[in-house]
Amino acid sequence: MVQQAPYLLGKYWDPVFAIVVGTLSYYSYERKVGRPEGHRLNDLIRKRLAGKEAQ
Repeated sequence: MVQQAPYLLGKYWDPVFAIVVGTLSYYSYERKVGRPEGHRLNDLIRKRLAGKEAQ
């Protein structure tokens, strides 16, 4: 039988940790590459949320 891998932080904290680390690494990538204005992650999230509020 296959043994389940142990959790790093816990059953529910592992996915939260992964999302936080992924988001921070993407911000680091954006800063290093220099994305054009209006195409950064914060700008895209603001546009998306503004569109949802308008509906």
